Amino acid sequence: MQYNHDTFEQWWEFLKLSENYHSICDLVSIHREDAPEFPLKKLLDELEKNEKFNKSIEKYMKLLAVYEKFGDVHQNNFEAWWENYNKPKSVKTKTKLDEYKEEKYRRINAAMAAGDEQLQLYEEIRGDIIYFPDTYVQLYVNIHSPISNIKSDINSVVKELKKEEETNKREKIDERNKYLEILRLSLKGDRMPRIIETIGTPSERQDPRGLHTLRSYRKKKKNALLILHSVEEGRFP
Repeated sequence: MQYNHDTFEQWWEFLKLSENYHSICDLVSIHREDAPEFPLKKLLDELEKNEKFNKSIEKYMKLLAVYEKFGDVHQNNFEAWWENYNKPKSVKTKTKLDEYKEEKYRRINAAMAAGDEQLQLYEEIRGDIIYFPDTYVQLYVNIHSPISNIKSDINSVVKELKKEEETNKREKIDERNKYLEILRLSLKGDRMPRIIETIGTPSERQDPRGLHTLRSYRKKKKNALLILHSVEEGRFP
């Protein structure tokens, strides 16, 4: 799957529908108290002692790591977040990408050295979420070739990859947008026939209680709930 602006925007919109993620946003808002630094230790301690969170602590650790990645999707603006997230250079060497893995293990080792099992568990969870997805494509370049040839060949590869992405992207995005709308209306309390009357095609709206149509929309709602679960786990879709 190709990850781009539209993909991340849908990811953001699904997170807005997560009640569990909303709880984490509220928790961070209470404990951050305008501090510039993310109060990780304070938040982990709260997860452990708060009955609302401690019965499913790994689940909420994942959500906390997702918060480190996305922030408060209810208060912040996606375009501002995207501009900052998308700042890294278009091209990176393997050495630069390996630095991400090294940072992950540095953080885990530091937690181990401190004897902090709670922090160690979080860092293991965090590393798998913060660095997902890896949106770079591995290319091998003959550095002895003329620069003009290298540029031309890279340009050809990138054009082909983007062409492939565009072929699949629109259909998948439109499909997931439908899932989003079904889930939004369902969480508002609308029953399926009402949802079909609201967002269905003209033919679907003519018979919103038709068995085939109801089955189709129930399947879409099921897919939407699966995506909602994935985004709470730090994955998309």
